[in-house]
Amino acid sequence: MSKTSKTWWGQRFIDVLERQSDPGRLARGRHYLNTQQIRQWEVRGGRVEARIRGKVNPYYGIHEVPIYSTWLAFEPIPAAAWDEALDLIGSRAGYISRLLVNEMPDEMERPLSALGVRLLPQGPGEIQSGCDCPDLEAPCKHTAALFYLLASRLDQDPFMLFELRGLSRAQLIGRLKATPLGTALASALDEAPVPPVPKASFFTRPLLLDQPKTVSPRDFWRGQRKLPAGVEPPPPVGVSGILIRKGGNYPSFWDKEESFVDVMDAFYEQVRKKGKDSF
Repeated sequence: MSKTSKTWWGQRFIDVLERQSDPGRLARGRHYLNTQQIRQWEVRGGRVEARIRGKVNPYYGIHEVPIYSTWLAFEPIPAAAWDEALDLIGSRAGYISRLLVNEMPDEMERPLSALGVRLLPQGPGEIQSGCDCPDLEAPCKHTAALFYLLASRLDQDPFMLFELRGLSRAQLIGRLKATPLGTALASALDEAPVPPVPKASFFTRPLLLDQPKTVSPRDFWRGQRKLPAGVEPPPPVGVSGILIRKGGNYPSFWDKEESFVDVMDAFYEQVRKKGKDSF
């Protein structure tokens, strides 16, 4: 299977398509996406609907450029299963802390699978699809194009997965914040930043001592006390990137392969080092 997505959840979604389609249809579906043949699309609960531009084909009696209606429908996760899953996620600091700053944990499926809940579809039977084009094979190239489009959007906004499975982003965040651990974390994130306090000097200024009236040559050159053998430098202070992390690894304006958070962490580290070296 080819690597056509930036994230594990987007690639897992594409794998479902590739297990039920021949390579030729997949290639045509990617071409439709790359040439911007998808005119419009929207998510309505667990259903994704799109209007996709087709091609003139006199063999099928199509003499003008058609616009086809294509859709994908996801099987919703039952409310009782969501209740169990959110109770479990809300009790794990590692999961809830990343979800509250708009990040998808890499091991998100682990606690859900223990409850028999699958956020990502595992097979073609969990995703229904349709298109009003004359192609009788399923999925057609228009459906494949919609699959690839949705996978690219999931790279940027993994929370769409929850909505497609029956839980909106607002419901997810609201219910996580209602848990005891989520309440504490949310209050810490919502705290107003402490304003900076100006200092007279970047470094600690030396304390001036009164000079003795008389100093012997020995004390002048060697001092009254031995100097310490060495002082270990303090560990570097990390740069907080909470505002950057709220946007996630692949925000909507970011089209690079590497994670936006990783790039900004490296950038801030370079700024910190240059700022330190300038003093």
